[in-house]
Amino acid sequence: MESKSILILPASIDTHRAHYIISGGFKYLTKKIRLTDFNLVNRQHKPVYFGAKGIYSLIKSIQFINRQGVVLDSLTNTDYLIFKLLKSSNAVQRDINRYLFQNMCDSVETLSPAQLELTEQVQKQDATKIGCYIDLSFTSDYLMSRNISDDFLTISIEWADQDNIEYGYSFSRPPSLYVDEVLTMEPVDSNDIVVYNTVIPDKIVMYAKNPVLPSNQYQINNLLSTETETRLNSYNQQIVNNMFFYIPRQNPNGSIKNLGITYNLALDTRINLITDGVQLLPFSGLDTDAKRMAHLTDANGVMCLPSCGSYYTLSSKVGHFDNIDDVGLFNPNLNLLYSGTHSYSCIGVNKMIVGEIIIQFASKLINDNTQPMFLQTLAEVKRFYKRSTGQTGNLTMTPK
Repeated sequence: MESKSILILPASIDTHRAHYIISGGFKYLTKKIRLTDFNLVNRQHKPVYFGAKGIYSLIKSIQFINRQGVVLDSLTNTDYLIFKLLKSSNAVQRDINRYLFQNMCDSVETLSPAQLELTEQVQKQDATKIGCYIDLSFTSDYLMSRNISDDFLTISIEWADQDNIEYGYSFSRPPSLYVDEVLTMEPVDSNDIVVYNTVIPDKIVMYAKNPVLPSNQYQINNLLSTETETRLNSYNQQIVNNMFFYIPRQNPNGSIKNLGITYNLALDTRINLITDGVQLLPFSGLDTDAKRMAHLTDANGVMCLPSCGSYYTLSSKVGHFDNIDDVGLFNPNLNLLYSGTHSYSCIGVNKMIVGEIIIQFASKLINDNTQPMFLQTLAEVKRFYKRSTGQTGNLTMTPK
């Protein structure tokens, strides 16, 4: 198949959002739509390094809209892309994706059987010095479910708050859209109905309860418990595939950080779902790192180790435990210790939610009963798009 790249300048762009229009009338590859030919500068003239979302930390939300103004697919929480980026193997992540995606470094080198270190280096390969591109097809299962299209498409991007990226940033050269036009006789996709997943977020506010004293012999300072059993109202009458859970880290003012990293799910964490009166996971649900890693891998594919492991140790003094110390590899560019920073969980629902879905969550992780914390959920929901009529919606049965 022969193709050529077409440069499309933004129809409008500012520091908050950008709009790109693919006019249609020619055949293009839906899996090769990307932003490139841009440069970043730092307000404080320092290197720019991104968190677990990598270069996608620049995007707050994205929408794909057809000619009639119908939103075909959208991604309102780009944290979902973390689960895709973490599928990369260490070797690929270090050499290829590190240059192209500018993702957080979580690959390691084993210097000896007793020594392990992060491959990240100080002041190397930051986003202001090397070329980057943003693969927009990577953000949309609708685009990845198709191959060749000639449809009109508007791409609307809302940029992340620039002050939320460490040190702040701006585009010294705004990004352009590149689309690959098909030059040979390959036909446009013949299927009138396209079925794909879209990501629906939800969030639960949690507060700490009374201090936890496990026994008379052990005491853990500044550790409070939290538990909740909450009905999620975002997924009724929808087919839900995988549902992801994590607790995002927060700024001192309570706002969520844009890095995409998590709080540690360390002590006595239990996660379970009840759908239409049926408990999905028996035997206390996800109550260990091993279970969480197993379900995350089974439902979402093979992922690298930091995606689930929580690193912590209890310091003992005079026969009792009095402190929880973080241990883990240190990223010098982010000034971040990898200790529970990638604590994600996943439950494969794979069913139609007829009446209700309830999440059961309990953990001992909050050290301030005045500061709320959030349990973030991201669910893959089945949708369909009928090209002949422009109809789109949640898939509850086979569309006709």
